[in-house]
Amino acid sequence: NATFNDQVQSTQPIIEGFDGLMARITALNTLPWIPSFFIFLLFLVIETTPIFAKLISPKGPYDYKLEDEETAIKTIVKDRVLERELSTKTNNEINKKVYTAIVEDQELYAYKLKKTRELMQLKADAYFKRQQKII
Repeated sequence: NATFNDQVQSTQPIIEGFDGLMARITALNTLPWIPSFFIFLLFLVIETTPIFAKLISPKGPYDYKLEDEETAIKTIVKDRVLERELSTKTNNEINKKVYTAIVEDQELYAYKLKKTRELMQLKADAYFKRQQKII
């Protein structure tokens, strides 16, 4: 009994790790070719039948619910994209109106003209000083 139990303990991991379609195909190698081939076909049919059954079955409630969820997400994304595009377009129109009004504002024009003159004078003075250092 002890030897038998040791043998079972040592082979159990191999047996547990060796199952599925490939294990069946490997086991078929011990049979003659024709019975092995038909048994292989039988296993293949058994393994692939659920896939074919799903492919040929009509749409059910799950399929409709899945389609509803997918189209809802697509619709939400499309709405958000359209909303961003409209927001950008509206913002651009508002900016055009604001900057058009600013162009016509004489007070702002006079202030910017004054600051630009000061900046140009500072640039001219700095250029003059650099040229003097070179000479």
